[in-house]
Amino acid sequence: MVALTRIRRVTIPQGLVRAVDDHVAAEHPREAGGFLACERRGGCLHATEHVPLPNEAATPERRFVATVDERAPPQPRICYHSHTSASTPSGLTDVDRRKIPERYALVVFAPRGDPHSYRLFQRGLLRWRELPVGRAEAGPGEWHPLPRLA
Repeated sequence: MVALTRIRRVTIPQGLVRAVDDHVAAEHPREAGGFLACERRGGCLHATEHVPLPNEAATPERRFVATVDERAPPQPRICYHSHTSASTPSGLTDVDRRKIPERYALVVFAPRGDPHSYRLFQRGLLRWRELPVGRAEAGPGEWHPLPRLA
C-alpha cells in the first residue's frame, strides 16, 4: 500500500478563480457555492473544474445549502461557498464546522459581491485546519496566495 503525503496547499488556476468570483458576484446578496474538482499531485491539490450549485437555503442571504448529487465531482474535491455578511469574514462559522460534510471547504468572503478573502480549511479528526490557497500563474511552479483576511 502506498502512503499518501499530507496535503500542504491548494492551487486554483486563474480561470477557475475568475469563475468562482463571477458566480459569487452574480448571486450576491445570496450566498453562492458549489464544488471545485481537483487532482492530487503529491502534497498539493490542483483545481481542474468549477461546478456551481443553486442555493436551496431557506435564508439564502445567510446560509448556503445544496443537494450533493451526480453534479458533484468525484473526490478529491473542494466545497466552496461565499459569506456575504460583514459579521463572518474570518472563515468557517460554527454552523459551517458542524454542517459541512466535505473534507475541504473554501470560504469566499464577499460582503458587496466582490471577493475580498479566500480561506481554505481541511477537516481533521478533531478539528478543521487552514491550508494555504493560491492561484497558478503561467510559468511552471509559479504560485501566488489568494487574498486572505484574518
